[in-house]
Amino acid sequence: MTKPRILFIAPSSYPIFGAEANVNAKLLKVLSEGGAIIDLVCRDLRSPSDGYPASTDDYYFSSVNSITVVRTETKANIKTLLRHFKTYLKFGYVYRSADWAFDALKECERLIKCNKYDFIYTFNQPSEILGVYLSEKYNIPWVATWNDPYVWKRYPEPYGKGAKCKISSNREKLIYKIGEICNTHIFPTDRLKRYMQSYMSGINDDNSIISPHIMMCRDNHNTSADSTLKIIHSGALGRERNPLLFLTALESFLKQNTDAKIKITFVGVVERMENTSIIAYVNNSILKNFVEFIPPVTYADSLNMLKDYDCSLIIEAPCEEGIFLPSKVADYMQVGLPIFTISPSDGTLNDLYKSGRIAYFSSCTNEKEIMASLKRLYADFVLHKQLRTNDAYDIFGKDTILKIHQSIWKRN
Repeated sequence: MTKPRILFIAPSSYPIFGAEANVNAKLLKVLSEGGAIIDLVCRDLRSPSDGYPASTDDYYFSSVNSITVVRTETKANIKTLLRHFKTYLKFGYVYRSADWAFDALKECERLIKCNKYDFIYTFNQPSEILGVYLSEKYNIPWVATWNDPYVWKRYPEPYGKGAKCKISSNREKLIYKIGEICNTHIFPTDRLKRYMQSYMSGINDDNSIISPHIMMCRDNHNTSADSTLKIIHSGALGRERNPLLFLTALESFLKQNTDAKIKITFVGVVERMENTSIIAYVNNSILKNFVEFIPPVTYADSLNMLKDYDCSLIIEAPCEEGIFLPSKVADYMQVGLPIFTISPSDGTLNDLYKSGRIAYFSSCTNEKEIMASLKRLYADFVLHKQLRTNDAYDIFGKDTILKIHQSIWKRN
């Protein structure tokens, strides 16, 4: 099967307004240009409070066969409560925001009546409810992508309460049904797969595939001739992804290297930071001359900004195991920008560092390591005029990802 027809249910995709939507938009482009006939069902923006400007860039969606945008009211009122009750009556499952599935169902069934689908693809909640219902009712193979652990409460600490956290019996019932019905599970990392296997039945080596986030291209990036080392962090910061340890290490480095010329730019939402006051910390220290914060920009604009920097920065939460693959890894790599990641020592990004695919690494719990990496990075910039490079196109490249999905199409 070279041109499958796919009902692609991705609440976060169009418009592009965050990391999940970015990842899904890339896959839409790769699969639709690779021969798949895709009908997309997605969610309209919930509200401008998400903080990220939306983008409807045709670059990603021009080859998609059709786009159906489903808008669901999110205000806390009697209508929303009633819609959640209808969701439970229809599917047998309900949780907060699951009501979008109820509104999207009529659009999905309208499309199914008009087209013969080879696959249903689902991405991010509450699309899994539709995956269970539609796959079972219409006998259409279901491919579910899990870019993050399923069920927020079962995210690893400090995001959630761990894989063994107790959840409602209704949600446990849904998890069991997913394992029973889903034909293929896709994960960006093997670590995430193993984490979800610990509490989710039905996932095994025969029905699961590892498919990382996509590099759309592989460009060269030259270190600037400027005497100032410019580092950019693009994305949200919060209590979990807290930059404080990096900033204290940077402050120590600057005190020891008083002639150092460094500029650090944070682009994006500084969220859930009430208890740490990072911006105030910067403004009340020597860092105010070296660190700047820029409000969120569109995804396309964030990529364009990267060409003006020498290195990218990733800050991960101090999880016991780093099971995540931040979407920015592929973004930074596709423009050839060296990566300095501050991540769990036992984790995905350290795996990439050890295999030579990421340029600079430090443990997210070790200030001395972070400072040592800053020294190494700055020395490479000043003495060698060239930073270490990183590349994983052989596993992240769009052609590789297309082949992974083609293998799914062939075996079903």
